[in-house]
Amino acid sequence: MTNIDSIENHIPVNLTESSIRIVTDRMKEATDSLYHTSKEKYDLKARLIEEADDMTTKEKLDALDQNYDRHNQEVWQGIVIFGVLSLSIIGIAAGNPSIIKNIRRFVA
Repeated sequence: MTNIDSIENHIPVNLTESSIRIVTDRMKEATDSLYHTSKEKYDLKARLIEEADDMTTKEKLDALDQNYDRHNQEVWQGIVIFGVLSLSIIGIAAGNPSIIKNIRRFVA
């Protein structure tokens, strides 16, 4: 018989790194959720506009443009908000107060 030694993996877990990963994953999920909600609203409004019988072609085109602009605005708001939150959390986790000061200056 052959004797096989088992090798155990003794890599220490860095709690800060794993915490950042968890927060990053949650923020990505929230961002995806916001995007899909905005996309659903955009699609529903677009269908309603296209099916409207009481609007001229120009009114429909203007409404579709406004709908698209609003969807774009919601997407960019989500990106900016979660970007600032991500940098804040990373700054706090890294213990670097200069990042927090720069974010506060940017927001103000």
